[in-house]
Amino acid sequence: MVDQTPDETASDAVASDALPFFAEFNLGWELDKALQNMGYRTPTPIQALAIPHAIEGRDIIGQARTGTGKTAAFAIPMLKKLTNRIPGYPKGLILAPTRELASQIKDEMRKLAVFKKARIVDVVGGRSIDRQIRVLRKGAHVVVGTPGRILDMYDRGALILDFVETCVLDEADEMLNMGFQEDVEDILRLLPEERQTFLFSATMEERIMGIAFNHMVDPKIVRIKETATNLSNIVEHFHLIHPAERMKTLMDVLDRESEGQSLIFCRTKREVDSVAESLVRNSYNVEAIHGDFRQARRDKVMKKFKEGHTDILVATDVAARGIHVDNITTVINFRLPEDPTTYVHRIGRTGRIGKNGVAITLYTIDQKYLLKDFRDRAKAHIEQMTG
Repeated sequence: MVDQTPDETASDAVASDALPFFAEFNLGWELDKALQNMGYRTPTPIQALAIPHAIEGRDIIGQARTGTGKTAAFAIPMLKKLTNRIPGYPKGLILAPTRELASQIKDEMRKLAVFKKARIVDVVGGRSIDRQIRVLRKGAHVVVGTPGRILDMYDRGALILDFVETCVLDEADEMLNMGFQEDVEDILRLLPEERQTFLFSATMEERIMGIAFNHMVDPKIVRIKETATNLSNIVEHFHLIHPAERMKTLMDVLDRESEGQSLIFCRTKREVDSVAESLVRNSYNVEAIHGDFRQARRDKVMKKFKEGHTDILVATDVAARGIHVDNITTVINFRLPEDPTTYVHRIGRTGRIGKNGVAITLYTIDQKYLLKDFRDRAKAHIEQMTG
């Protein structure tokens, strides 16, 4: 690929009263009808910025926090390009950092592709390799997967990448943070040079831009700045606590400040288990999820949470990557994360697609120095601080 300086978009945001209608994009009746059935009439700002350039054939670098509609921003132009209704070798490839996110992307794309009759499949770790090989042999228009399993399927000869026309790196910063950079670059080198590439990420660190410059051609950068205006749907509360009262404060917060479904972030698997057990003993409707759980159990826990049968989910950052549930109204940081980027990803699980949300963080006096860093680097929109 040609290493070129990206073309910065002229506008970092689109005013809500200036958003176009999806019908103005000339997507074809299949996508128009699918969007109508899904209740989507007006694109989100990241969709409005990305889709027109993507339809023109440009490579896209998209920066926006989770919950802003990034999936449709790359799925719609990818599906618009598909013309052959008979599934064969994949024309689209989407890389995601976690199996949960890959599954959610697959589900969203299937809804968008229902009238185009496109076959969307996912290949991820933790599930039967033999079954996934059989699925791939039946043909697919788009394959969604985690980098390790994609490479595994390629090495086994079950996944042919020679005909990929569009490749997407979703939540690219998360993939790199999880150690997938080498796998991602290996996959990109296996793809045809004549392709369209989309990269979406909440942050644009140096490693991300390195991948973009090495594997994309004249990419168009579209970004939604995290300002007080577009973060106003998330109210952020910081509670200064005594370490010995952390669990008591958590239950007080759940009783007084949280509404609807809540997602609680913990730093370690042991802490997840401890917090969940304490909440269960106090009669809260809670489930836990972390990396030591088998995939079948993780799927069961997530299904219950997505369907609203569980009020509270306690998770580690790794397990929560890919948890995109639109009805999460409250995110609670049981401990203040050290990294502002982690904080941005955590609170992005609420306030999705313009809905209101609450982000609550418990911190101790020795972490007070971090708050200024959070304001400066994470653009934390702090409306209230309580003792």
